Amino acid sequence: MNESSTGTSVRPALFNGRRHRVLWVVGVVFSAGLLAPLLFLGAARKGIVPRTVPAGYAVVIYPVALGRQWLPDPGDWISWTLAAAVLAAAVHAVLLDTGRPPGG
Repeated sequence: MNESSTGTSVRPALFNGRRHRVLWVVGVVFSAGLLAPLLFLGAARKGIVPRTVPAGYAVVIYPVALGRQWLPDPGDWISWTLAAAVLAAAVHAVLLDTGRPPGG
């Protein structure tokens, strides 16, 4: 981490601009969340989020997406669970570069 003159740590920027942020969020939503763990892994490598974040998204999204295909009658709960995970990942992506210090 870099240190500024005030002694507080500075978090590297995830997005290069507004267009990059929009593409990132659209990628999460239109891939039905399947890209979320990979994109958050990139953020974890930059030190923006802990490494548990992409792992958590992978643990939730991939089994639910596969269960929708493999279960004979998955019911409505699986669609709602996947939609909630995708929405959470998209909102999380939007909030990553809001200018707040890490942990704040």
